[in-house]
Amino acid sequence: MDLAPSAILNLSSSIPPTSAADLHGLPHDLASSDFSPELEQFVRDRLASIDQIEIVMLLASDPSRAWTAPQIAQQLGTAPEPAAMRLFLLASNGLLALDPTGVPKYRFQPMDAATGALVTQLTALYPDRKDAVADIISGSSRDPVRSFADAFKLKK
Repeated sequence: MDLAPSAILNLSSSIPPTSAADLHGLPHDLASSDFSPELEQFVRDRLASIDQIEIVMLLASDPSRAWTAPQIAQQLGTAPEPAAMRLFLLASNGLLALDPTGVPKYRFQPMDAATGALVTQLTALYPDRKDAVADIISGSSRDPVRSFADAFKLKK
């Protein structure tokens, strides 16, 4: 069967374009493009992993409670050492408050109201849009060594 070039063009125009939502089997209304630009930027700049997001959401669920790294690790099913590093980085990024007396404890205390509002948005969207959030994180191509070094920058 020989197809004329114009027939091939007509066939290709009937194939819908592939989007990130298509590739992940997500409905288009759950694609990361539905996140506000501010929320996407917040996730890219301040949350390097799904683990960090889940830690912030856990602590934000009860801002009055202070957590140790072993408590976070047990709750999320991770090892205490990586949990401790993630908590330290989140505190350095202005998302958590650190009580360093005795065993270090952390609680949710965003640096400003705008950050708190973004965490609230993320907490509402995340359960149904985990894949879209993972896409945002994976698209940020952050250098883990740079992220660690940035944790030691002094906040003004």
